Amino acid sequence: MNKLKSLLPTSKSKSLTRKQSTPEFTHTTIVPKPKSKHSRPPNAPRLLLIGGGSRGAAIAQAIDEGTDGILVSIADPDPGRRREIGRRFIWKDGEVKEGMEWADWRGFLECELQRREGREAASSTEANRETEDESGEGSGVTIDAVIIATPDRTHREIITALAPLGLHIMCEKPLATSMDDCVAISRGLAVPLQSANVDLEGSATSGPGALFAIGHVMRYAPINQLIRQLIFEEGVVGDIVSIEHTENVGWWHFAHSYARGNWRNAQTSGPTLLTKSCHDIDFFMWLLCTPSPTPGGKPHTPSIVASFGSVSHFKRARKPTAAGNATNCLSCPAEKDCHFSAKRIYLDKGLKMGLGGWPVNVAVPDIEDIIKEGGMVAAEKELLRKLEEDYTPETPAHVIDGKQWYGRCVYESDNNVCDDQTVHIIWEDDTITLPDGTSTTRPSKSATLHMTAFAEGICTKRTRILGTKGEIERRGGVLAVCDFTTGKFYEKRPPLSIGGHGGGDHGLMKAFVSAVDAVKNKGMAVDEAQVQFIGCGVEDIVRSHAVVFAAEEARVERKIVDWDEWWRENVLDSHGDISET
Repeated sequence: MNKLKSLLPTSKSKSLTRKQSTPEFTHTTIVPKPKSKHSRPPNAPRLLLIGGGSRGAAIAQAIDEGTDGILVSIADPDPGRRREIGRRFIWKDGEVKEGMEWADWRGFLECELQRREGREAASSTEANRETEDESGEGSGVTIDAVIIATPDRTHREIITALAPLGLHIMCEKPLATSMDDCVAISRGLAVPLQSANVDLEGSATSGPGALFAIGHVMRYAPINQLIRQLIFEEGVVGDIVSIEHTENVGWWHFAHSYARGNWRNAQTSGPTLLTKSCHDIDFFMWLLCTPSPTPGGKPHTPSIVASFGSVSHFKRARKPTAAGNATNCLSCPAEKDCHFSAKRIYLDKGLKMGLGGWPVNVAVPDIEDIIKEGGMVAAEKELLRKLEEDYTPETPAHVIDGKQWYGRCVYESDNNVCDDQTVHIIWEDDTITLPDGTSTTRPSKSATLHMTAFAEGICTKRTRILGTKGEIERRGGVLAVCDFTTGKFYEKRPPLSIGGHGGGDHGLMKAFVSAVDAVKNKGMAVDEAQVQFIGCGVEDIVRSHAVVFAAEEARVERKIVDWDEWWRENVLDSHGDISET
C-alpha cells in the first residue's frame, strides 16, 4: 500500500490534471490472516472441491476466509494435494473421516448415488442430515455444492455427470475447451440456448433446481464492481463509446504456463484467448451487453468480431544463435544471457528468493515438504534435478508431448498459442420497442482487448472506459474519473482487495456460497438467487465463451465474423437448440 501511495499525487486535492503522466502500478494483493476454525452459522452450505491443484487451493482458501461455507471434502488423484488441502481446510487437526477425501470424483458420484438410494429407503436419513456437525459427523459427509477446479478439458464430463444430482455447481474458467462442449454442458444443465432475446439481468436461468456459476473472477473483483457502479448507477461516463483493455500476462509467467506448461498447446488445452483471457472477454460482455431497459428484453449483443495475433516470439526462429541445438536450459551455452532461463526463473527468482510456492511448486509439487525436511540445500538439489530432465531425438513424441518440461528451452517447446493478440468487438445501434409502444436506440460501442506476454507485471490490467460524458481509467488499484463538463479528474478507490485476483476469488466464492445459503436456508428460488448473487446464468456464460471461439475463428481464418450469423450456425442450427421464441 505504501508503494501504491507513493505513485499517487501528493497534493491534498484529489483532482488530477491531464498533464500528469499515468504512473505504472503493480498489482498488490492483501492476504488476510487465516480465520482459524471460525464459527459458521447453523446448517451452513457444505462444499466438495474437485481438483486440488494451485487453483483449487486458492479457491479453498477463499471459501475458508471469505465465506460462511464449509469445505467438507476434497477429490483429487494426488494424495499429497488431498492431504495438504485437507489438513488446512477440511479435517485440519482432526480425524480424516469417511467421505472427506476421494481419489476420484467418480468415487464421490457412485457413493452419492448409493447414499440417495439408501435415503429413499430409510426415512431416518434426513434427520441424520440435520444433526451433522461441521466436521461431517452423522451419516457420512453431505454435500450441497460442488467446486470444479480440474483441467479445462475435463469440465464437460464432470458437469454433465453431476448435473442430474441437482447439486449447485461452480466451475473454474474456462467452461470448456470447445464450443461443442459448452453447448453440451448447457444441455446437461437443462438450459436451452436461444437467440439473443433473453435479458441478462432478469432471466439468468440456471436449470432445474440448481445454481451454476463460472470462475469469471473479474465480475467479482471490488475494483470492477466499482467500475460497474460508476457506469450504471452514477452515470459518470454517459453512454459507453469504447473500452480499451490490456491483459499483461507477464514475460516469465507466459514462459512458465504457456511455453513450457499446461496451457502451451491449443490442441490439448485451448488457445490463450480462452485459457487466459476468457474472463477479459466476459468483462466486456458484462459491461456492454447489459442492462436492458425493459424487463425480459433482449441483451445488446455484438455485431462484429475480429482478432489478430500469432506466436510472435516463443518459436525456434527466434532462438539465440549461441544456444545451438540445446533443448534444455541447464545444458545451454546461452543460458546465462537468457532471461527466460529456467534456472533464473525457478531458482534465482523463485526458490532463492524464499518462494517455495507458485510457480516453483508446479515444477516440483512437493518442494515445501522437501524444504521442511531437508532445508534449502535439498530443495535446490531436487529443483535442479527436475529442471535437468531432457529428451533426445530418440525420445518418442508421445513421451515428449505427454509431460511438462519446465527446464525446456522456450524456443524449442511445442507451444502454438498466441503470445500477443488483439480482439475487436463492435456493437451496432440497436432499436427496441418499449412496453408503452415507444422505441429507444441503444447506441453503438466497441471494445478492444490486447493480451500480451511482454510485460513486467504479472496478470496486471489496464482499462480505459470512454463515454459521451466522461472517462474512467484504471491506474493499478485506483480509478481516475474524468468529468468532461469540468475537465477534471478525481479518484475513486474500491474497498481493500483481499485474496487472489484483486479480491475476485473471495468475491466469487462469497457470491456463490451466499446464493447456495439463500436457496438452502432462506427459501429463495434458484432463479432469484442466481440473479441476485451470481449475476449471470448459463446462457450468459456460454455467450461470453462463444465470443472467444468466434474471435479465434476470425484470427485463424483472417476474417471478420458476423456475430448473429456465427451464433446461429455454430450454436443454434448445428445443435438443434431453440432459435426463436
